[in-house]
Amino acid sequence: MRRKAIAALLTLACVMLTSVCAFAAEKITARVSACNSMTHPQTIGLLVMKQYVEDKTDGNFVINIFPNSQLGAEEESLAQVQTGSLEMATASLAPVTTFQKNFFVLDIPFLFNNYNEAWMVMDSKVGQDLLASLEECGMKGLAYMENGFRHVTSSVKPITKLADFKGLKIRTMQNPMHMASFEALGANPTPVPFSELYLSMQQKIVDGQENPISNMWDLNMYEVQKYVSLTGHIYDGMPLVANLRWFEKLPPEYQEALAVGAILGQNYSRFVNAGREDVILAELKKRGMEVNSLEPSALAEIRNAAQPVVIERAKKELGAEYVDKFLSDIKAVKADILKGMN
Repeated sequence: MRRKAIAALLTLACVMLTSVCAFAAEKITARVSACNSMTHPQTIGLLVMKQYVEDKTDGNFVINIFPNSQLGAEEESLAQVQTGSLEMATASLAPVTTFQKNFFVLDIPFLFNNYNEAWMVMDSKVGQDLLASLEECGMKGLAYMENGFRHVTSSVKPITKLADFKGLKIRTMQNPMHMASFEALGANPTPVPFSELYLSMQQKIVDGQENPISNMWDLNMYEVQKYVSLTGHIYDGMPLVANLRWFEKLPPEYQEALAVGAILGQNYSRFVNAGREDVILAELKKRGMEVNSLEPSALAEIRNAAQPVVIERAKKELGAEYVDKFLSDIKAVKADILKGMN
């Protein structure tokens, strides 16, 4: 009788072990939507994340990347993530504000002077609190894939001073802060979806647009635009988000692999973007575009015209206390660069 009991227990143990092994071998597949091409810094970062996660889980957690808005435009993809019909997506900061207004603060122009300042703030508690706030709308903020500083292009004239914006019909994203900024500069902001941007420039629906340098190359803007003016008015990190419930149901080791992989991809995309911008500008020049920097006095004039307007608009949306604290926190982070140097 005892032998039968032992045999039964051994059989049960084998069945349970087989079940556990089968469960462990079960693959999880996730899709991530990206609006840019497979060679854009954002998407290259996603490939780094994909490789890390799949290696870390012995191929049991598979990530499939869908570039060029195959699964929908940025706002549409974010909506799919929110409802759970899509696992992950990346998007520019402006579309994210549709779901979490706190991100309006990052639409304030001229917050950062260079990439080091921007990366420090995004990686500090300031930027991480913004990512965490996405949980309020059912999304898990994982990282900021790189898009870069936004600059202005035009088919009409270069931007060298504030007066050059006067009457310029410029494409912006469908974002009230961006539109308010260019209205304050005297331009005529015209919201156009990214997927329709090339056609709108080709058909002269707009005179110009504003985007990071990587997007100018991705969209072959040298075919429809003549001038690149390096205004650097907004730093545009691209939040990578996942459906919160889906993320929380992942096994803990898969959650960890995805969280680490996202940061590795974020950092890789940053260095790819920063490393190629000068190369892209040189190529744009070869293809007939004229590239100009702006004098510090001209940038200050543009900043002084646009920044206060957007700050006040943000305060109406979010409250003065929230915006003032955000600006104070950014100032404190940037101050660390020169701490001890006085």
